[in-house]
Amino acid sequence: MDATEKMDCKKAAEKLYDLLDGELTADVAKKLRQHVSDCPHCFTAADFEKRFLTALEQLKARGCCPDALRAKVTESLRAAGFRA
Repeated sequence: MDATEKMDCKKAAEKLYDLLDGELTADVAKKLRQHVSDCPHCFTAADFEKRFLTALEQLKARGCCPDALRAKVTESLRAAGFRA
């Protein structure tokens, strides 16, 4: 995505995790944040994903998951195409 390209819902969805992971350039991150703040649907999706990732991080920090369960969930997520 270049600096002149318009952000739409499809592009926002494609870039959302990159934004949450801090992997976007400043220009693209700014465009995505602007789109999310202006679009109720994208705002709802982004807010959910951000809260979900925060909850996972909090659980991870507490270390409350048995190792066998953690391995099974991680394996399932990777098989579904998610990356760490």
